[in-house]
Amino acid sequence: MDLFEDYWEHTNKDYPVGVYYVDLRRMFMENVRPHWHEAMEIDLVRSGRALFSIGEEEELLTAGSAVWINRDRLHAIRPADDGNCEILSILFHPAYLFEEPASFLATKYYTPLIGNRNLSYAILDKSDPYGRRGLECVDAILEANLNKAYGYELETKSRLCALWLQLLEKNNTADGTKKATPQALSDEDRVKDAISFIHSHYGEQLSLDDIADSVPLSRSECSRCFKRATGMSPFDYLLRHRIYAAARLMQRSDPVAAHINTLSEAVGFRGASYFNRIFRKYLGCTPLEYRSTIKKAHRDALALYGISLARL
Repeated sequence: MDLFEDYWEHTNKDYPVGVYYVDLRRMFMENVRPHWHEAMEIDLVRSGRALFSIGEEEELLTAGSAVWINRDRLHAIRPADDGNCEILSILFHPAYLFEEPASFLATKYYTPLIGNRNLSYAILDKSDPYGRRGLECVDAILEANLNKAYGYELETKSRLCALWLQLLEKNNTADGTKKATPQALSDEDRVKDAISFIHSHYGEQLSLDDIADSVPLSRSECSRCFKRATGMSPFDYLLRHRIYAAARLMQRSDPVAAHINTLSEAVGFRGASYFNRIFRKYLGCTPLEYRSTIKKAHRDALALYGISLARL
């Protein structure tokens, strides 16, 4: 599950690096929902304050600080308060730096980070020398990929290697990278399986028993495990995902979204009235109001580029 569904569409096997601007206030439900991916992730808080949930840990980052998140680690992001919160994200595949996993360099430098499943994340700030040097690398990577001057791919690879070294050195310090406990890893694996099940079956009439059986766990342990790893219940996650799926169908003008009754049924709700109530709860508007907002945004964009609205 990638942070952005089109991540791999904007990268390729020769240059598996993506840089993204994230305004949490403009994100769906104003957060980056729990997810994981093969890419390593570096998030620099550009403005405001952000809460990062990584496994069962929670970290508050302020402007100028960054976090490195190991691949396949369950994580989510939300604003820490009512102010603006902007993030610049770097996603890259480790194979860009170590093409041969069995090589001498990979064994010496790649495995200690990638092969250490307990290794969860590291905070980069100006309070320690590793963090300062790491932030310098992050700034250089962002600048190279935003400007795309000649040779920016090589500059990015060079800076990623330097950052990798800072992470290795930080991992060896007393107050270095964050380690996940065996309990947290077990919870994370189960919750990832439960989330995958929800994503595959959200259009069906799911119960907590169905979700728990997919892991498998008891109902009570499934709820506790999900709460520890995501901060929400399995049913709350299911409802949020159903609303997310409904919004995506409307954004794409899918035929099933033409009528509220068919849309609500397609995403797993028993009736349109309940669907409307839950939609308003999470997005602050009805599905019809949301659709009108999408159409207005589309028309405003077309007008901006001088396209005649009379042809729509």
